[in-house]
Amino acid sequence: MDAGPVPGAGAPMPRGEHPAQGMTRTVRGVGRSPEEALERAGVALSALVADPASVEVREEVLLECDARDLDHLLADWLGSIVHNMAARRLRFRCFAVRLDGRRLFGNAFGEHVDPARHHGALSLRRVSFARPTVRRSADGQWTAECEVQG
Repeated sequence: MDAGPVPGAGAPMPRGEHPAQGMTRTVRGVGRSPEEALERAGVALSALVADPASVEVREEVLLECDARDLDHLLADWLGSIVHNMAARRLRFRCFAVRLDGRRLFGNAFGEHVDPARHHGALSLRRVSFARPTVRRSADGQWTAECEVQG
C-alpha cells in the first residue's frame, strides 16, 4: 500500500525520549503544540521496539482515540500504537496527529516487522502505562509524558 506523502519525510527524525528507570521507562515527546508532543511521544514509544530510522514507510494506519482529557488521551494513543504493533506485527517510523476537542485522529506510518532490522528493548506482551501527562510549560512548549512498563 502506498502511504503517499509522509509528514517530515526527508527531515531528521523527530526526537522523543525514553529515559530508563529500572523496568519502567518514560516516553516523552516535546513539541510546539499538543499534537506535535503526542506525535513525538509515539516515536519515543516506537523506539523502544525498533529504531524508527530502520523502519520504512510502506503502510499507513489510521488511529482514533477519545478520552475525557489530554492525559487519558495520551494513554489511549500509546495503547493504540502498541496494539497495532503487536496485533498487526507493525513497526512505526513517524506519526501525524490532529486533535478535535477530546478526540484524536492519528496516522501511523511504518511497515511490517523485519526481524533482521527491527529489534528493541520492549516486549509487547505486557505493556502498561502509568502517570500520563500532557502539559504546557511557561516557555510555550508542550510535553506528553508517560511511564511505560513492559
